Amino acid sequence: MSVLRPLLAAALAIVAGCGGSGGQPPETEILEDMEFPAFLGGETGGDPVSVHLGDYSAESMPGTRILMISTAAGWCAPCMREAEAMSEFAAAYEPRGVAILTGVFQDQNGNPASADFVKAWVDNFSLSVPALIDESFQLSKYVDVSVMPTNIFVDAETLEILEIATGARTGDDPMQEYRELLDFYLAE
Repeated sequence: MSVLRPLLAAALAIVAGCGGSGGQPPETEILEDMEFPAFLGGETGGDPVSVHLGDYSAESMPGTRILMISTAAGWCAPCMREAEAMSEFAAAYEPRGVAILTGVFQDQNGNPASADFVKAWVDNFSLSVPALIDESFQLSKYVDVSVMPTNIFVDAETLEILEIATGARTGDDPMQEYRELLDFYLAE
């Protein structure tokens, strides 16, 4: 019995969160307000305009509850599948308070994304959402390029990162996991 008591105590301490972290919750990560050149609303006729991620916060866009940033690269086939579905997805979720951006950071050869490449990306996939030209890959702070695509979900009020969803989705709907995540966060 005396051997079981310390083992039980140790197991309970681990389950209760005692030990190395002192029971502290993980640190909240706040989205940095980065600036990007971008094409807005599928308009690629002119030069890109400058946008800040903070432009899509609830403070700047009243009624916005969630900011979703989808990162993409020209060499990533699953990113292309998501891009094909993005405008329809956005049409369903933007009226519910979701601001959606696509950040393109590399072209098909793994080179930094240029304005011309992102313009072609927007035109090819008929994107209706703002497309960020992330040629210096600022979003790498939140994204692991080895598990693309990556989508960042942010509370638009606090700019707290709620979730970072990574990797390719299988099945008929490449956006299914994101629908489930948004439905969950919008229900709160």
